Amino acid sequence: MDVRDNSKIREYIDYVCSFVKYKESHKEIKDELSSHIEDIVGEYSEKGISQDESVNKAVTRMGDGITVGKQLNIAHKGTPDWITLILTILLVNSGVALMYLIQYKSAYQNSDYLFNHSLLYASLGTIGIVLLYFFDYRKLEKYSKHLFTGMCLLFILLFLIGSPINGNLFINIGVFTFDITAISLYVFIIALAGIFNNYDWNKKNNLIKAAGYLVIPMFFMLLAIELTYCGIYFIAFIVLALKSNMKKRYAIYIFAFNTICFLFLTLLKPYRIARFMGFLKPFSDPEGSGYLGVQMYKITHTSGFLGHGFSANEKLLQVPNMQSDFVLSYIVHTFGLLGAAVIISIIVSFIYRILHIAKYVRDSYGKLLISGLISIFIVQFAANILMNVNLFPITGIALPFISYGGSLCLVNMMSVGIIMSVYRRRSLSNS
Repeated sequence: MDVRDNSKIREYIDYVCSFVKYKESHKEIKDELSSHIEDIVGEYSEKGISQDESVNKAVTRMGDGITVGKQLNIAHKGTPDWITLILTILLVNSGVALMYLIQYKSAYQNSDYLFNHSLLYASLGTIGIVLLYFFDYRKLEKYSKHLFTGMCLLFILLFLIGSPINGNLFINIGVFTFDITAISLYVFIIALAGIFNNYDWNKKNNLIKAAGYLVIPMFFMLLAIELTYCGIYFIAFIVLALKSNMKKRYAIYIFAFNTICFLFLTLLKPYRIARFMGFLKPFSDPEGSGYLGVQMYKITHTSGFLGHGFSANEKLLQVPNMQSDFVLSYIVHTFGLLGAAVIISIIVSFIYRILHIAKYVRDSYGKLLISGLISIFIVQFAANILMNVNLFPITGIALPFISYGGSLCLVNMMSVGIIMSVYRRRSLSNS
């Protein structure tokens, strides 16, 4: 029997749901309660008890509607993760404050562009987090292939009408400039989360398709002269594939193949070899390939525990992209190792918190979304921090939320909004 056809059961379920404030969970709660009641009715029916009496006993056995409703209200409470939000706000505001200091205290810029644009994008990102928190992320899943295809078509269109600038493709809309290569990294990973949800890795056709999902975005990124994003995308792809039950030996094969390709691409470009040698031995060419490595070394070893403050040596700070790739070096130079330790502590707490909340998410698609996005964050955080202390080659990876970069800051904050949307619906299991 369909228990929902019974008016007594339907009234009981509706009464229980009336105590659950989070309305998005009502459908799942009704399905759960109906399933439990149907099982109980079946038990009594097998004992020869009439259907009406079985229904009455089942409803009684389920418990008082008020008590059950209040318990379910607690279990399905759609609230944001305040800790993640606070940590995000701390990182973003730290970035805005640093842009102000770099611009007005370090004589780095003569205009208001750096600070004003950082503040503008941070404000837009905050609005994005709020809007995406209320948006049901599960609606994205059915459009995953469309997102992937649309991003590929956008790349093709931009290559046809324009050319890469400084290694990236840009779209200008009024006062806003959007780095399409950076944004595509997140869009492709969000798309893959939906594509790989319930993906059957045992089918050969699906393995071929997965190879396309890996190679095509990396091909476009390489055309945009952006090897760094290829590496980040590759790592996030492997994380999502393994999380969706791809066999580990496939991951080993893919890793080996991509390592060979990376070495080949590195050998093709002499400047990449020179950059790597500059990383290994920066003092062998302090005015050439090792210049940035030497500057990072001097900053790290002369700043001490509290740094130089605002009476800093401006010459040391005159390195390319101090506001983006090397903002951590500015922190070390100005605020010392203590300032860097505070920022890194917030970053580690942010990563730990997102990994922690992923454990409470029941929906497999939501888990994949968080896994893909946090893998992007982890790679960027780790690479940038290690790069600024001469433990990793200089790759042009910015420090998420803190470094200057309008579209990157915006897409990072919107990613947090998606994670918050997943967390709000953590008790729901059906996409």
